[in-house]
Order: sequence, then structure tokens, then C-alpha cells
Amino acid sequence: MRIGEALSLQHRDWNTGRSSTATVSVVDRPHPYGIATKSGSRRVHIGSRLDRVYADYVWWLCDQGADALIDDWDTGYIFCNTRREPLYGPLRTEAVYAHLRSVKRRMPQLPASMTPHWFRHTHATALLLAGTPLHVVSRRLGHRSVQTTINTYGHVTKDAELEALANWRELVAGWEAAPDKR
Repeated sequence: MRIGEALSLQHRDWNTGRSSTATVSVVDRPHPYGIATKSGSRRVHIGSRLDRVYADYVWWLCDQGADALIDDWDTGYIFCNTRREPLYGPLRTEAVYAHLRSVKRRMPQLPASMTPHWFRHTHATALLLAGTPLHVVSRRLGHRSVQTTINTYGHVTKDAELEALANWRELVAGWEAAPDKR
């Protein structure tokens, strides 16, 4: 997801997997800080591990007293202030960048130029290298056109294809027909 999509998520957008795969609904709606979703509304399928992390997070919020302060959980923002005012109000984009700067100070091995958007690029690259079809990655990223995905990530699959071609002898080694023993 883009940072605007993530920060716009409300608890009503999380559809926990009961007998099917959990999803998150990205909904284009007004945000108190003017954050936009960019690609409009869409649904993103998520794994059971992330679904469990979300459930644990909600319990943690309740343990912190959020259940006493949040009037309407459905419209409460998932990514919220837990240490500053407005308590349990929506996070600002600047807060995410500040948190990442703090993490990079504690972990100097992280690239200085790393941004929250890197996680989106890493996810897309991993999907493509795992062989996920380009049109599926495009839909997951919320691109309006598969051409956007090709323009942004085409080098990833091209490099993987060229690497595979460089090792073509290994790929075809077992293809030779065994000698006919008639």
C-alpha cells in the first residue's frame, strides 16, 4: 500500500478472515489531514499472519485504554497516535517519516535514503521475482494500468530473465534425450 492508503485505513476497512482470506478495503474518503489514497478504492488480500498481528494490535490498543476513549471503533483509524495528542487520533504522514528516522538512527546499517515507500517497492519486487504475473502485481499495487507497473518494475523481471538465460546450460542439461538403446 501507499502511505496515504495505509494511514487512511479505519477499523471498518479490515475484514478479518473467518473462513476465507482476510482483506483490507482501501476506501477513498476524506481524511482529517488531507491524506489521499491516490488510486481510489480497492481491496487488498492479506495473509493470516498479518490478520493475527492486527488482532493482537487491537487487543493492545484496548489494554492501553483505547476502548474507553474511542467512541466509534468503525471510524477509528488503525494507524493512530498512542503517545501524543490527540490520543488514538489519526497519524500524520510526517509522524511515519519521523519514526523511520528514529529507527535508522538506532540501526545505522539501514540505508540513509530509506523511506516508507521502500516497503512497497520491496514487496512488488519480491512478488515479481517469485514469478507473480505482472497484471496481478499491478492490481495489488493499485496501478491504474499495467503499463505503470512495467515502467516502474520492468527491469526487475528483465534482469531475472536475463540471469536465467545466462545459466541456460543448467536449465537445459536434463533436456537431452537419452541414447536410443534398441
